[in-house]
Amino acid sequence: MKRFYPILFILFLFVSCLKEPEFHSYQVKFNVDFGADFPQDKKSGAKVVLFNQTKIYTVEAKTDSEGLVHFQSIEPGLYSVTISYKFSKDGYVYFYNGVKDVQIFDNGTNSISVSGTKTSAFVIKEFYFSGSTTPAGKPYSADQYIELFNNSADTQYADGLTLIEHESYGTGENYWNNMKDSIVAKMVWTIPGSGSEVPILPGKSIILARTGINHKSDPNGNPLSPVNLGNAEFEFYVAKQPETDIDSPTVPNLEEDKFVFRGKDVAFHVGGGSAIAFARIPGKNYTERMAYINKNLIAKASVSGPNATYYVKIANSSVYDAIEVIMDEAHAVYKRLPSSMDIGYTYVVAGSGSGKCIRRKVKEIINGRVVYQDSNNSTEDFLKDADPKPKQYE
Repeated sequence: MKRFYPILFILFLFVSCLKEPEFHSYQVKFNVDFGADFPQDKKSGAKVVLFNQTKIYTVEAKTDSEGLVHFQSIEPGLYSVTISYKFSKDGYVYFYNGVKDVQIFDNGTNSISVSGTKTSAFVIKEFYFSGSTTPAGKPYSADQYIELFNNSADTQYADGLTLIEHESYGTGENYWNNMKDSIVAKMVWTIPGSGSEVPILPGKSIILARTGINHKSDPNGNPLSPVNLGNAEFEFYVAKQPETDIDSPTVPNLEEDKFVFRGKDVAFHVGGGSAIAFARIPGKNYTERMAYINKNLIAKASVSGPNATYYVKIANSSVYDAIEVIMDEAHAVYKRLPSSMDIGYTYVVAGSGSGKCIRRKVKEIINGRVVYQDSNNSTEDFLKDADPKPKQYE
């Protein structure tokens, strides 16, 4: 019995040694510095990867609502920390990335800065402005439309987006050439809603029609028109007395915010002079938008009399997508949009009444979802003289 206790004691020491850890572990926190203007509600969920450079393994965690990430039981050593984060907000897709080498030999908190870029989730897929020709040989342009496409992998909301048309038709020198921070618009129409009422699914689109009817079969249409716009999401409707514009009972109306030279109907230049853009004007509703517009009116002296005409300045920073549409190569010198929006230009070679449109080129297809090319260069991004194919993604 006396020999049993020494043996038991030795076994106890041996087991105790087996349980002792090979290293001291630490608790480490990282504070991700997204920048002063980063939205507070998006600070949680960023993936942070801790990579052990010696033993070649990774540990992952995500930031909390304050932009902090906590790692438990981290062994001492040399690490690299990588942050990659993507999210959608207000029609943009944001990308944030950062990397830093750290030494972990104690408990503590480190700070990591990230840099961000953004790209518009919304692009103009098709712009059909040339119009068609009736059997009698007359011009017909009521079948014009603009197609707004969700080029991102997340559902986006289009209500509150505003379509603007540049003041100039591009037939001469841009009167506003010295204005670098804004577009001067003569037409401003907004998709109605509170911000969550007009969803566009990934890889899908909505149609803004000049007149929301089946132009091929409606008695008010043109049997030679290439499009049926009876299922458009919205239409431009000019309310006047006596009524001259067709108000489709099945297609909701856009909100008219500003319409200089207000005629009996909205009409885009059939020859290709309408440079257009989608923007988000400050303001949560019509009243607030109009307050912004009224504060940003700008006058242009009339060439035919003493009176001035008032247009509205829309900040470049508010624009999602824009197209420099010209009449032909000879008019390319009269560029209106800044290069940051569109370094190039495009047009319909076949001309007015041809029934042709400009359509954005496909860049790639991801799991069946079409992604359109968007390099802010309409010369490269668009097909000329394409057949109008609203809501066909090819």
